[in-house]
Amino acid sequence: MNNGNRRSNTGRPGPALPAVIILAGAILLFPALAWARETASFYGVGLDASFLFIYLPARLLALLGLTLMFFQFLLSARFPPVERHFKRSAMLKTHRSLGKIAYIMVLLHGLGMIAFDIVAAGEVYWYRENIAGLIALVLLTLAVLAAWFFKPLRLSLGQWRAIHLFTYLVFPIVIWHALMLGSTVNAVPSLRYLLYFFLAGYCLVVIHRLYRRLTGKK
Repeated sequence: MNNGNRRSNTGRPGPALPAVIILAGAILLFPALAWARETASFYGVGLDASFLFIYLPARLLALLGLTLMFFQFLLSARFPPVERHFKRSAMLKTHRSLGKIAYIMVLLHGLGMIAFDIVAAGEVYWYRENIAGLIALVLLTLAVLAAWFFKPLRLSLGQWRAIHLFTYLVFPIVIWHALMLGSTVNAVPSLRYLLYFFLAGYCLVVIHRLYRRLTGKK
């Protein structure tokens, strides 16, 4: 019986896979469409090129990167219903791939916002909300470097896990940053509710991971 269960956990993904892919695509498409609808009126009216081609795309990258970060957390949570349908190795591979894409998007968002300030005003404006975003980016960069260069840095598994915990600090900071500064988030109420949903899901993942650790499960 145990061998059979082990095979089911490591076998091929079950029939739920197409539905999950469709759901993930729909959720990812939602912020993109919200951004497109909210920003469409800015194009074609003679606004500054830095606003149209640096600032607005940077906002989109933030929304997509945050959404991918949420999926990444779900894939690493090891919820039993999910593990019954999908290979753990496949989930970890997807988790890493999403992490790379999400990080690049978040990094480009931050660089884009800084570039826009420099081009538009000649200086970078710093205040509490975007400083929090910068702190989140630094923490995320440390976690990403530890993951990408695990072997060259000769990190122990314990060191890697400790650094990887930074991502759990990053997500709520990024959510708060988006709620405070996100123009699209504050202009589209349903998108703001989506971020609340992400935050609730994040809390569920953290509680589940803590439960597994306290009960001695890996």
